[in-house]
Amino acid sequence: MDKKALVQKYAGAVKFLCGLYNLGSRLRIKGKGNGNRLVAPRALLKGVRIRFQGSGNTVRIGDYSQLKNVEVYIHGNNNVVEIGSWCHLLGTEFCEEEDHNRISIGSGTKILGKTHFAAIESTALTVGENCLFSSDVHFRTGDSHAVLDMEGRRINPSRDITLGDHVWVGTKTTILKGAQVGRDSIVGACAVVTGAHPETNCVLAGVPAKVVKRDVNWDVNRGIAAGVEMEESAT
Repeated sequence: MDKKALVQKYAGAVKFLCGLYNLGSRLRIKGKGNGNRLVAPRALLKGVRIRFQGSGNTVRIGDYSQLKNVEVYIHGNNNVVEIGSWCHLLGTEFCEEEDHNRISIGSGTKILGKTHFAAIESTALTVGENCLFSSDVHFRTGDSHAVLDMEGRRINPSRDITLGDHVWVGTKTTILKGAQVGRDSIVGACAVVTGAHPETNCVLAGVPAKVVKRDVNWDVNRGIAAGVEMEESAT
């Protein structure tokens, strides 16, 4: 029986043990009340800090996920941070401001180092399932401040961000408002993604990011464990 099947078989015991673990794991919640809630019955939370300022906000963490040194800051009402099952998050920050924002992390996603998610002005920031993030990655659905034309009209509205399933995001990458990355794709190190790239199975790189390679996929096992031979380099 594999690990997933085993823990699911004993889900009741896992829930009890996770509760005991989280009591002594430096979990800190401020502003709980006024309809604010953390829902994490079968997740392991170590060094997790949550601060609510507002009402009706929810942080929901899926079964068997593991979070270490994660911070959640919500300032507003009726916001949601949702993390799927079997996720691993290390050194991750979530920030939501104003009302009705949603940050969603798909099941099986792994965040391996400092990553910052910020959603403002009723936007959605969606990451698909089985994604993989390196460290020092930044997501922002807005610019934080207003940009005005010469008549004083604001010209920089916030916009949603969407990553498809199975996207690999390289180190020091920035993904900005309106960005879209198609499934089974790779975002190269230090890229700045500013627009919609719904095409699947491609590599995005550069500032601003553009498609630099098509018809690719990736495997967390480097192909060795899966018995895949690397293509010989041209000489």
